[in-house]
Amino acid sequence: MKHIWSVLCQKSSIDFETNLLSLFECLEELSLEIDKNKFSNNGNLVIPIGVQLVSFWSIEDANKDNILEIKIELIDPDKKILNHFENNFFIKKGILRFRNRANIQGIPVTVSGRYNFNIMQKKEGEKDYKIVSEIPLDIKIINKKIL
Repeated sequence: MKHIWSVLCQKSSIDFETNLLSLFECLEELSLEIDKNKFSNNGNLVIPIGVQLVSFWSIEDANKDNILEIKIELIDPDKKILNHFENNFFIKKGILRFRNRANIQGIPVTVSGRYNFNIMQKKEGEKDYKIVSEIPLDIKIINKKIL
């Protein structure tokens, strides 16, 4: 399977009749006004936002059943892995393309800067996951002034 594209958004919808996909409120940047005293002892804060990471894959050999093994990691600006999850998808013979939506509830943050959602794939017969796409999300943290 070959990764074609991925988009980070707040919502997506698939039309039942046409199977067309619509993406809403695509994310590239978040600006947060936060009281920095609210950060936990380990320096993390979870932003209470729901997002979807939507990906499109092309099936290279549709003459057989396929398994798509993916892993998604959230990496902070200091290259620290803040979160990760894995999933496997069984794709029946004859299917030429595949879309998946990963629902993510809450984004942990540590500092201002560029965060990356690394989309990784483990191909059939391989031992390790390899990055197929990096989706950047710039997060600006502004210290909230308490009066």
